[in-house]
Amino acid sequence: MGSNTGHNAPCGCGSGKKYEDCCGAPKGEVANMRVKDLNVFELTPGLAGALSASLDTAYLEYFTADCSGTSTKEAERRIAAIPEDKRYLTRVLDSLDSAFADFDTETAMLDLPHMQKREPEAIKRYLEFRLRQFKMLIDAVEDYVGEKYPATGGHS
Repeated sequence: MGSNTGHNAPCGCGSGKKYEDCCGAPKGEVANMRVKDLNVFELTPGLAGALSASLDTAYLEYFTADCSGTSTKEAERRIAAIPEDKRYLTRVLDSLDSAFADFDTETAMLDLPHMQKREPEAIKRYLEFRLRQFKMLIDAVEDYVGEKYPATGGHS
């Protein structure tokens, strides 16, 4: 993103949002980035519906309560009772394992010139979007680990 991008200019990432509401947003204000919030990613049609269909209702109840300003305590209690193999984060981690089990950049690049339905620029924007999501997850986990498992200053 160039330094001359104005706040009201469209964001260069292709999200369709204004720069100030997307990549130009101050750090810490963006908590979630979901493909269902963006209409520019043609790579995964139906993803929003698939997410909602496979997400445990306790998560949806939490989001509904949080957005409406009502108590999230009951939803949080239900989320705590979900078995680990059914948790949202487990699904994310398992998907990463599956997607990157044998990832090789050179092999992926062999496909790029032959993609017929997915334009290289759209693929680039999509990967940039996913990278931002992944970075947000890393930051959140890092914060959690720092709070729950503070460094002791000693040697391990």
